[in-house]
Amino acid sequence: MKVPQVLYETAAEISGARHTHAWTRALDFMLMELTDRWSLTPDPQPTSPWAGCESLVIPVLTAQGVPAIVRFAAPNTDNPQVHDQILTALRAWDGRGAVQVLADDPSFRATLQERLRTDTNLSALPLEQVPEVWGQLAQALRVPGPSGLVRVQDIAAGWLERFEADSALLRDFPDFTPADWSVVNAARLWIDRLARSEESWLLHADLHYYNILAGHPDAHGIATWKAIDPQPLTGPAAYMIAPLLWNRMTEIPSTEPEGQAAWLREFATELCRCAAVDPALGLGSAIAREVENMFWYLRSAQGGTQKAWGDATRSLWVARALSHVSVHGIDAHRLKPLG
Repeated sequence: MKVPQVLYETAAEISGARHTHAWTRALDFMLMELTDRWSLTPDPQPTSPWAGCESLVIPVLTAQGVPAIVRFAAPNTDNPQVHDQILTALRAWDGRGAVQVLADDPSFRATLQERLRTDTNLSALPLEQVPEVWGQLAQALRVPGPSGLVRVQDIAAGWLERFEADSALLRDFPDFTPADWSVVNAARLWIDRLARSEESWLLHADLHYYNILAGHPDAHGIATWKAIDPQPLTGPAAYMIAPLLWNRMTEIPSTEPEGQAAWLREFATELCRCAAVDPALGLGSAIAREVENMFWYLRSAQGGTQKAWGDATRSLWVARALSHVSVHGIDAHRLKPLG
């Protein structure tokens, strides 16, 4: 089976070429085995198989002729439990706001899932329509967090432990200015608040445009948006806001940098309102996450990955905008896109 290059390269980077090659050679056998066991019929589409950075997705039909997909999780030696964690989250949501799991095979790290409209994700909506749809989805996903998942509180505690060392990276970041220390100091305060949060909701920590697909109409002709590929955590709901703020930046409806920053703050505030999240904590959590993203990109850049400098600049721009700090005339439309 031909595995898309982006998936093969990501899996090889995490788990090594030998492990990844063995997994790809086993895919045909695993699919044949599951097709027999689950009474499936292959249903190839013009662009299939589909893949992201973590999984391979193959379209099939169930015994009842219903479109579905078989999802194979790629090997991940960094986090061998990631497939089980995703399955735990999807089972907890049980199709409400997230893709429905129909069957699973832990030994193959495979799931049979309902098939959503892979050609239509939330980026199809104009930006002004996004907050209401995203907010309703975020509320639908808000269920008590199951045990055994990583807690935002523990992630934040780890950030605090490394904060001084990470801040030293800023000495070699040419786009960082003295005024930006207010952004970094604010991020530290918000990280501390996240670490002390008493909330314990099940979270999709990567709920951006491309992880939200349109569903097919049901028997009543009603279709809904659903989340896919969760990064499951537990913690405060406000933690989920951030991923929408560092995507689609070229579409911000302003050509003046400070106007773009003001628009992003208003957009983030509206996301919070529609998701029934405290706007101060929602924006504060996003500042914390973007400053931590900036630190990660700076470590990568100073390790030799040149494109990471542009990623660090984008993260700093977003954190500045949300913090009411000047973006220094930098046009959001000219920032390096994600990826």
